[in-house]
Amino acid sequence: MNIKKDGAFKTISEVAAELNIQQHVLRFWEKKFSVIKPMTRGGGRRYYRPEDIELLKSIQTLLYSEMYTISGVQRLFKEKGKSFVLNKYTDDLKDNVFKNVKNNQDSNDSSYRKDLFDDQDVTNDNENDLKQFISNSIVELEALQSIIRAH
Repeated sequence: MNIKKDGAFKTISEVAAELNIQQHVLRFWEKKFSVIKPMTRGGGRRYYRPEDIELLKSIQTLLYSEMYTISGVQRLFKEKGKSFVLNKYTDDLKDNVFKNVKNNQDSNDSSYRKDLFDDQDVTNDNENDLKQFISNSIVELEALQSIIRAH
């Protein structure tokens, strides 16, 4: 399978696969949204530019994630313009990426703490226990270090 660069033109089958929708849905959207204008070459073959694909992703987000109707998205284009719809998708994408990163970080932090204190009788509330745990850990690490150096 050929992997195209991000800036390359894509066929309708490639775009449909990327968006996980059927080709006839793309053709239908082309009829309903005049802003979607893929290039056509000999034989009527469609070629989508990266900007077309971003616009299609925006429409897909509005229709499938935000539950807009076709006429609702058409109204957005009419009242707010193409750039608003494009920004809506990229803003949502940025928000989702940020939320995923934050959730993963929180999950990793709690998982790390759980692993760190799992076999110890230590709570975050008891500072002396924590200091003792750290001190004991340092002693164990130094002992391991000297064993490694001896070999």
